[in-house]
Amino acid sequence: MKQRAELIVLADEVVTCAGKGTPKNKDEAAQVGLISNGAVVLNDGRITEVGSRHKILQKWTGDRLELENTSVIPGLVDPHCHPIWAGDRKHEFALRAQGATYEEIHAAGGGIAHTVEATRKASDKQLKSKTLEILEYMMAHGTTTLEAKSGYGLSVEEELRHLEILKKVNRESAMDLVSTCLGAHSIPPEFKDDRAGFVRLVTEEMLPAVKEKELADFADVFCERGAFTCEESRQVLEAAKALGFGLRIHAEEFSNLGGSRMAGELGAASCDHLQHIHEDDFQALKDGGTIPTVIPGTSFFLALDVYAPARKLWDAGLPVALGTDYNAGSCLLPSMQMAMSLAVLQMKMTPEEALTAATYNAAHSLGWGHKIGSIEPGKQADLVVLNTSSWKDAIYRFGGNAVRAVIKKGVVLNTILRSPLGAPL
Repeated sequence: MKQRAELIVLADEVVTCAGKGTPKNKDEAAQVGLISNGAVVLNDGRITEVGSRHKILQKWTGDRLELENTSVIPGLVDPHCHPIWAGDRKHEFALRAQGATYEEIHAAGGGIAHTVEATRKASDKQLKSKTLEILEYMMAHGTTTLEAKSGYGLSVEEELRHLEILKKVNRESAMDLVSTCLGAHSIPPEFKDDRAGFVRLVTEEMLPAVKEKELADFADVFCERGAFTCEESRQVLEAAKALGFGLRIHAEEFSNLGGSRMAGELGAASCDHLQHIHEDDFQALKDGGTIPTVIPGTSFFLALDVYAPARKLWDAGLPVALGTDYNAGSCLLPSMQMAMSLAVLQMKMTPEEALTAATYNAAHSLGWGHKIGSIEPGKQADLVVLNTSSWKDAIYRFGGNAVRAVIKKGVVLNTILRSPLGAPL
């Protein structure tokens, strides 16, 4: 007698991305677990079984999601995102087209500071509404779990407010959020003549308050010229580590200050951007168990002539993750599909590496590798059904949206494509 399932998902291809429980290196990433004419059995929000259509249908009965010319991949995991902010920076978009660089705009008081000003003025209702809209749009493009950074408040009161809003958003959105306190995103205007004072504020007041209220799993810092020095960044990360936060770091985006080596020394979960990482920095990441997270969308959006050396990172044996860096001004990219396309086109990843970086390894960078990032029995039933019989077409056909359906915790979502870039708050 057949067993009854809540839902059986059938497709021309099922790509499991199954692994051994640890982040995947290059050789492991090449094995994506492709099942032709595959099926996935879902019960109670979890994956019960995965295998061939013939095998599954011999054993199971129940409701089916069977769409022609489709493939199934794990729900996409975005491990680097800034979803909560107000206003826009379209004027900077035009300035860059005229030759201004991100760093020049930032130094002149634009960039992050401009968004901080607008975000501080926005109400809780406005920020929550816009963030939910952004998440809906990203989920419609296949993202089912998101690392959500604060960082546009830059005061104790504002950072707590934004993280509280993210907590409410996490309860209301179908998407899972992993929150990160990025209070050390930039020096706010009121501390421009007292950098040390702001670092003390972050380490002695902000991070303890965030921890007390249990508002974030991770702490982050922007270690970069024009933002925080390596020494200042170390103070922030060491204070965060002492409080029990997981560590993330923006490093080597426009220059090499030694942030990636420091990330490895401190055992950071993730070290992100890395356009200017040196090959002799790789060993520190290995030694620290730190996952390098590359973000090709930022180089593309800012028209930079350098991308993170993802090919070299993979070849050196490191488990690479991939993110969008969706944010207010330097990367308005909501789609992990496009991030994967750029990873192949500009970073010379294989499609298999790009998918692994956007699912399995991204999940591990968030500490969630045990429950998401692959289609394996016992894991959360987060799946994406693509409107192509070959999963690779979702990467090959860059710039579009190949999502036919999103399944989150076993529920088939009726996502509505809607732009989050409407009237500024």
